[in-house]
Amino acid sequence: MQIDNQFDVEAPPDRVYALMLDPARVAPCIPGAEVIGERDDGAYDAQVTVKIGPVKMSYRGVVKIVDHDDAALVASMHARGAEARGQGNVDATMRMAVAGRGGGGSHVSVSTEMQVTGRVAQMGQGIMQDVAVRMIGDMARNMETALTAAEAAPPPAEGEPAAPPPAAAPTAPIKGGSLMLRVLWDRIRRLFSRH
Repeated sequence: MQIDNQFDVEAPPDRVYALMLDPARVAPCIPGAEVIGERDDGAYDAQVTVKIGPVKMSYRGVVKIVDHDDAALVASMHARGAEARGQGNVDATMRMAVAGRGGGGSHVSVSTEMQVTGRVAQMGQGIMQDVAVRMIGDMARNMETALTAAEAAPPPAEGEPAAPPPAAAPTAPIKGGSLMLRVLWDRIRRLFSRH
């Protein structure tokens, strides 16, 4: 399954690109995701928690930037994971491209090739795409907040080392109930707008 998303961020392209190349900083921007460790090969151990009604699913896996072109502001990230208590698996490759846009902001395109098995796959491709669009929208807002906070931080005093960039605040698990309601509402509105 392929999912294509685009979003705009009010921050310069080089800063948006640097954030997207850092899984430890970008993971907290994704609802329910967190990095739990770094490996010697540059990969990161990560987990994502999804809550759909009374059912809570956690996926643990590995995320790694597999290639990047810093001049073109293009990179690919590979993620794979397994459901902690179940038979589900996720294998995804995200291709990310950042471009400048008027006013100093950035336009980000993300194309994800994903294979999913288990309970999440039973939702169907259409619903999964709509949920992914919502998640990417939340991620964009959180990234913008993280970048704005970093820009607003005071510069270090002379002779002091620069403070590390702030990470986004930890996010709660993806709540599939309210997310699914928003997705269904959007589908109903689109259906009626066609008639």
